[in-house]
Amino acid sequence: MSPKRRRRPKPTSEQTWESNSNASSSGYDAAEIEVDLHGMRAHEAETAILVHLQHCHNSRLHIAKINHGHGTGVLKQLSRDILSKSDLVVRHYAAPYGDGGDGVTVAEMNYGGHKAFNRRSNNEIVPKALPRK
Repeated sequence: MSPKRRRRPKPTSEQTWESNSNASSSGYDAAEIEVDLHGMRAHEAETAILVHLQHCHNSRLHIAKINHGHGTGVLKQLSRDILSKSDLVVRHYAAPYGDGGDGVTVAEMNYGGHKAFNRRSNNEIVPKALPRK
């Protein structure tokens, strides 16, 4: 049999990380930190925001970013209303200028009354370990 058609597996030094760990076989779904709402209608965006917040909370992320853009302000108002009413969010605010400014909303996740982060004097988030139950 020619070397092109051999059936034995590659040595471990030649295997890539993607082929070694399959996310679907391990049962974990990788969560993105940011969701993009450009081009969505309000009812589509509402569902996308709620699903994104749940994924971020389940993945124990400290923050979730919602990219709604500037536009007419409908998606921005909708996202901030949803974040205000959500039990998964401690607080939310507009992103810094370099991260999208007023076109992106950052939500800090709530983990049962204790903070998943510390804040420095310059308002920078420093993650800390969370106790597992």
